[in-house]
Amino acid sequence: MRKRLDVLGVLDVVARLSRARREAFGAPHLVLAIAALAAMSAGVPELDRAPTEAATLASEALVTEPSPPSASRTVDLSVASASLGRDMNVTVFLPPGYDSEADRRYPVVYMLHGLGGDRTQWVRAGLLEGATRLMANGTIEPFIIVLPDGENGYWVDHAEDGPRFGDYVSTDIVTLVDRQYRTLAGRDARAIGGMSMGGHGALQLGLNNPEVFRVIGAHSVALRTKEQAFSFFGDRAYFEAHDPVSILRAHPEDARQLVIAIDIGDDDPWAEAAGRFHGQLETAGLVHTWSLEDGAHDEAYWHAHIEDYLKYYDQAFRDRFGSPGE
Repeated sequence: MRKRLDVLGVLDVVARLSRARREAFGAPHLVLAIAALAAMSAGVPELDRAPTEAATLASEALVTEPSPPSASRTVDLSVASASLGRDMNVTVFLPPGYDSEADRRYPVVYMLHGLGGDRTQWVRAGLLEGATRLMANGTIEPFIIVLPDGENGYWVDHAEDGPRFGDYVSTDIVTLVDRQYRTLAGRDARAIGGMSMGGHGALQLGLNNPEVFRVIGAHSVALRTKEQAFSFFGDRAYFEAHDPVSILRAHPEDARQLVIAIDIGDDDPWAEAAGRFHGQLETAGLVHTWSLEDGAHDEAYWHAHIEDYLKYYDQAFRDRFGSPGE
């Protein structure tokens, strides 16, 4: 009767585990626990314990080594944009652990491509590969990355009732991502970054929507003057309402709510304009990160700085939320 109670004790522990939990711990752990109790029931002195204590030991053996987190993955979406009146393609990167940690919620980084590019531009630059590697090895904490297609619209609502590429990002996509994925919904857990045209878009959308985004990354930002701007920037007043330089001049208090980083290559034709914007931030007493690096305005430059970008967004989130376990 003693042996029967010991075996029943471990079987009761195993039975109380959910199927998912049993699969997560794996067969080897179950076999070891049952083998230990079999030895106990055979009379091994060191294992001659009461059934309830045996069950506790078996339970501890089962939970000591959980399975590794699930792999990262990407989801390609066709988003019905109310702002544009048509479907747009968006890629969503879900970090390692997203599928295996069902109760966890994540910050989100929205990354905008450059003129003439599409959402795959950041993929070619190594963003998702770098994110997977740094998240998997614990260098950075996991977060969701969203890569929208924005054509050549400069991520701005066009003048004269034209396409609203700004609202498409700050309203349509943000709403969809918060609804469909386990995000930390709120400005503190949202970053927006971009390369070239996307850097302009990140600054413009962040400065015009500080209630939506808290963190901005302007990488190789292409800041155009009114004379250089496309016709969809409209007249002088409309241009100034969507030009980061003018927005900052008119509303410096909004920028104080933001975390801003700007980097650009010293051989980039937009470096002088970016440097002037850096000076404008300094004059206004606005804390920000400025990096003038070796390099040009090309994918080789962005690829070389992918880890820097990922660590920047990670640190901005850590500064606000800390790290798990802190």
